[in-house]
Amino acid sequence: MTTSQYVHVPVRRKAQNSGAVLTILCTAQALDIMNLSSVNMALPEMARDWNASPGQLSWMVSAYSLMFAGFLMVAGRAADLYGRRRALLCGMVLFAAASAVVWASPTLLLAVAARAAQGAGAAVTVSSALGLIGALWHEEPGRSRALGAFGAMGGVGLAFGLVVGGALAGSIGWRAMFATNVLVAGALIAGVLALIPADDPQNHAPGRLDLPGAALLTAGLLGLSFALTQLGKSVADGLGWAAAALAAALLAGFVTWQRRATQPLVPPAAWKRPELVAALAVAVFMYAGWVGVNYFAALLLQNTLGFSPLTTGVAFLPLAIGGTLLPLVAGRLVPRLGVRRLMLFGLTCYTIGLALFSLVGPRTNYWTVILPLLILLIVGLSQTFVSANITALSDTGPDEQALAGAMFNTALQVGGGLGLAILSTVAATAGGNTLAGYRAAFLTAAGIALAGLLTAVGGIHSPRKG
Repeated sequence: MTTSQYVHVPVRRKAQNSGAVLTILCTAQALDIMNLSSVNMALPEMARDWNASPGQLSWMVSAYSLMFAGFLMVAGRAADLYGRRRALLCGMVLFAAASAVVWASPTLLLAVAARAAQGAGAAVTVSSALGLIGALWHEEPGRSRALGAFGAMGGVGLAFGLVVGGALAGSIGWRAMFATNVLVAGALIAGVLALIPADDPQNHAPGRLDLPGAALLTAGLLGLSFALTQLGKSVADGLGWAAAALAAALLAGFVTWQRRATQPLVPPAAWKRPELVAALAVAVFMYAGWVGVNYFAALLLQNTLGFSPLTTGVAFLPLAIGGTLLPLVAGRLVPRLGVRRLMLFGLTCYTIGLALFSLVGPRTNYWTVILPLLILLIVGLSQTFVSANITALSDTGPDEQALAGAMFNTALQVGGGLGLAILSTVAATAGGNTLAGYRAAFLTAAGIALAGLLTAVGGIHSPRKG
């Protein structure tokens, strides 16, 4: 039975203002992702205001990202159970309220706590927004285009977070960033109330939220995210290894509990869907290489080729532009080519680009070599991201759309942290911050991407052309 056969008439009526609704959902995605990076530009001002050290200020970044990664799965399941519109509103209200607290915060400690709440609100917002897209756009080619637009706005958030954060922090002050969050989130809440009708109880997933499972999974993912963050800085970090051991125990406890629970957080049937599992594995492999390559490519350009920080930022501009536009292209190609062909094409480009990046040296020309490689990488990443996202949502029923979206986003977050830790270890072993270390990291990233390609070859079979 197809997804469209499950969807009730009330859901079909919700897409009448589809353009405006998609704009709201995509803007929410961009705002949430932008807050992962924009605060970096405000750290110097925050340090002066609060007389804080760099280590203390790092929690303004980590608190958000840790809670964002840790709450995605629980937020997605809750949205399917209790209503995606209701969850979207709750996430936006929490995000806006937490932003207001940071805006007015007199102390760093209160601001860090509010940033954690802000990250949790972002997790609820992203999961429920993706679940709404999966439910509202249930037929091709509209589904692929909507997911392409949603993915593109994630790229917009990452690309322009530093730009917007720098502009506001450098002109009005860092608190203006969080005041802007409140204004934009308020406008989005008004839009949701006006354009998206209330949830139809018939479209909720049956059952109730598995609270013990939710606690074990959330704590385990928080611990894993923290461990990967620490180990990404230093593989010898004792606190990082302790957190990793605790996270492993909690996640093992979660798996054990899921086998016994009468209403598990993740329905057992989800793990029996081979294409969903394959799409999640592809997401892990894809982002494991991408996050690490962003880090080591910046070091390579500055330490080996002599680029300044500003020149390096300009050199990466094609990634920002491509990350914005190419997911839209992918959304239009899926109905013609199918997700399998597009995913294999994307992963092939991605793997080749990573392998060739290991050949970059001190005399490599940016325009003739590095720029084409950056374009090859972003082409591969964008086509893979959209096709894997579509596969994850298409291989689940209508009452698990938000959960599937949350599982996909969690796979990205875990993959990114895992990749950075692995590549940092490889680079340190091969030569640290030297050309030899960078080349080893790129070759390892290419190997990880190749594993993703082989996973797609063996696990993705349906063409899904619309």
